[in-house]
Amino acid sequence: MTELTSKQVLEKIESGDKFLLDYYAVWCGPCRVLKQNLATIEDQLNLPVYTYNIDSDPNFTRQSGVRSVPTLKLYNQGEVVNAGSGVMSHPQIKAFVGL
Repeated sequence: MTELTSKQVLEKIESGDKFLLDYYAVWCGPCRVLKQNLATIEDQLNLPVYTYNIDSDPNFTRQSGVRSVPTLKLYNQGEVVNAGSGVMSHPQIKAFVGL
């Protein structure tokens, strides 16, 4: 997984690519669990998985509509096609991305 800046997130969204973005915070215990779960199955998801630290740009975080962490958002063609908060298991993550 690659960590993105707010500028890079916007570039990815504008590119129209399909990708999964994990909005997390360093201080968040559940975020660490989700990050580990994502890392374990990343190669099975058939799409890029990125992370974004919500504390790096609070204004961007608010504009993104992130109200709790961890939050996963699935982007495709510049739009959020799925969003959810909280820790997800491997099967839940796969279902979230449509596998």
